Amino acid sequence: MLRIATILISCSVALLIAIGMVMLASTSFWVASPENPLSLFNKQVGILTAALASGFLLMLLPPSQIRALAMPLFILGLLCLIACYIPGIRVNRGGAFRWIDLPLLPQFQPSEIGKITTLIGLAAFFASHTAEIGRFFRGFVLPSLIVCVPVMLIFFEEDMDTALALGFVCMLTMWCIGTKTRFIIPSAMIAICAVTFLISLSENRMRRINSFTQLENFTTSDKKIQDVNRQQWHALLGYGTGGLHGEGLGNSRQKHGFLAEAHTDFILPVVGEELGLKCTLGVLFCYVGLGLGGLIVAMHAKQVFERTLATGLTLIILVPAMINIAVTTGSCPNAGLPLPFISYGGTNLMFSIWSIALLLGINRQNIIQQAKTGEAFIPTPMPMKL
Repeated sequence: MLRIATILISCSVALLIAIGMVMLASTSFWVASPENPLSLFNKQVGILTAALASGFLLMLLPPSQIRALAMPLFILGLLCLIACYIPGIRVNRGGAFRWIDLPLLPQFQPSEIGKITTLIGLAAFFASHTAEIGRFFRGFVLPSLIVCVPVMLIFFEEDMDTALALGFVCMLTMWCIGTKTRFIIPSAMIAICAVTFLISLSENRMRRINSFTQLENFTTSDKKIQDVNRQQWHALLGYGTGGLHGEGLGNSRQKHGFLAEAHTDFILPVVGEELGLKCTLGVLFCYVGLGLGGLIVAMHAKQVFERTLATGLTLIILVPAMINIAVTTGSCPNAGLPLPFISYGGTNLMFSIWSIALLLGINRQNIIQQAKTGEAFIPTPMPMKL
């Protein structure tokens, strides 16, 4: 079963990366420089190579060593997030300071490293307080405080979508590991009310919500609604035009200026338009395979640290993927989350591959322990509690 998990995860990620690179070559030339139409593709290939090489080394690192480095890594993640508030280091892109520019390093998004370091910190805390996971203070309050600090730093970078996704992933991970449901549900309701209030204070976010309620009103004369909904309209048009078999690779019309961000957040509609519903469903099945593999790894992990980290790493890939797919299919308001392994973006690709490397490293440790003991692992059920 453990080797099946390795195959499921590896094959799913390999297929997603392959589809992503092919579609990036198809979509990025429209926004790349005319002198070098494959410049974005070539850049992504370089980042992919570095990510795979470093990810392989990360996979060989025993989980016990990662746990020993949990505190320094968590602090490093916080420092990177704080850097987004420091003039001279932070980078303004689209009116938001989500990127930083450090000497000798390429520009990157601290929220990506913050996601992994937060999960490592959460896993290390639960591993140190295993007997108290079901209690209110050490099993819920303190872990929530660990999560809240990076989530709030990301939120006030004007990256609400990533902050909410990370908060949801951490809360779901806590529940899977054994934090009681009666603690989580009231706090989740309070968080929803707080987020709703903060959204109501933002004119831009309220416009997105109001426009989403009129997504099917294609004949509206309200220019504000047209501007907000145009992305999702063209995304749906791309899916519909592609049909079952697609228009053929490179034959998308939506990517020619109609569908903005066709190589990043809205790359899946171009997949549907060029390669058809069958390939779009193939992408979904790859994420399902990745999720099943991650579940197997988590359930076979004997240590609380490994089980918590495996659960969180699986969810931190799947939740943004689900949100991205929901946005492009018109199932939820527009959100700025990329599709893991497929959308263009070096930081997201790098840390997504590192997440999978850590997950495979945990499974590798499971296989080594199984070989030493000679006993078959019995899956550990997730200890959800009321």
